[in-house]
Order: sequence, then structure tokens, then C-alpha cells
Amino acid sequence: MSKSRHLLTAAIALVLGAGACTDTSVEPEEQLTEQEAMDLLDGYRVLFLDEEPTVISETAGGAVIECPLGGQAEFQGGGEEEFVGDTARLNVNININPMACRVSANGNEFTITGDPGVREEISVEIVAIDGFFESFDVTGTTVGTLAWESGDRSGTCDIDLVLSAEPDLDPENPGVTGTLSGMLCGHEVDIDVAELPIE
Repeated sequence: MSKSRHLLTAAIALVLGAGACTDTSVEPEEQLTEQEAMDLLDGYRVLFLDEEPTVISETAGGAVIECPLGGQAEFQGGGEEEFVGDTARLNVNININPMACRVSANGNEFTITGDPGVREEISVEIVAIDGFFESFDVTGTTVGTLAWESGDRSGTCDIDLVLSAEPDLDPENPGVTGTLSGMLCGHEVDIDVAELPIE
């Protein structure tokens, strides 16, 4: 056997031996049930929809706020209004990076950290002619990844949701109808927006 072939055989044996000694007992990452994933989303959205957050510090293009149960979250971005003819648009584009941010919903408490965080995009378009609504559309996306801890469990939650909604202009009971659908922590969901927290 030539010297080069001997070295090749030894290298193959070394690789195979290393593979045979690989530890395959590593536990898979913890997964949230669909209900737990919904609770995580509800807790996160309360943070997103807080109209009077406690601001810890101002940053370039945003702010760091205090989370409901401790920890903090950095917000970057904001909203822009646009008026063209009979059409008014509001575009919101915000990046949210929780940092050991504690939230809860339905008795489930989570500590969430951006991995890298979540991007919220919402577009509202209103068309009114002679003072009457012709159309009123709300669309958006919620996309990103959160690292979470709950009790002695931990893992990551990938979020890829699409919002499609429109207002219910009932003068006695106004609201919003629509869905938030897509993938949430490994679960395919179709959420009635009326069931989401609004404050």
C-alpha cells in the first residue's frame, strides 16, 4: 500500500470513529403547545400595544421601555401618514427587541429575549369620497424569532404571521374583524383578531 493510500485510509477511519463517538443523546429543544404559543403571543402583544409605556431611555430612532413584569424591550421605528387625493394611509414599521422581558397571559409567564426580535408592519388605507367611506383596509405582518423561558423550560419561537382585517363601523359596537394567520412557534394558526388583546 502506498504511503498516500495509507494516510487516506487512516483519515477515513478517524472520521468514521469520530462519528461513532458522537453523542446523540442531546435533548431536542423544548416546544410550546399551541395554547402556550397563543399565550406567548398575547403577552408579547400587550407589550406592543401599550399606549403609555414606561420609557427607560431614548435611543436613535426609538426607545427602551420597561416590560410589564420586569426586563425591558427596545423599540426602533415608527409610523408615517400619507394623504393622496381621496386616500389616506398610515404605515407602521417597528422592530422590537425584548431583553429578558417578562410577560404573561392566561396564567402562563414567559421571559422573552430577541433572537433577533420581531418586526411589526401594519398598513391602514382609507378611501373616502365626499365624506363617505369607500374602503378601509388593514394589512400587516408580524415576523421574527423570540427566545423564551417558562419555568424550567426554554426554547425559541419563530413567528411568521399575516394580518388581514377591516373595521366594523357599527355605531353601537365598533371594532375590527379579520384574521392573523401563519406560523407561530411551529404551529399553523388562524387567529380571530377580535380575540387578541387590544391594550
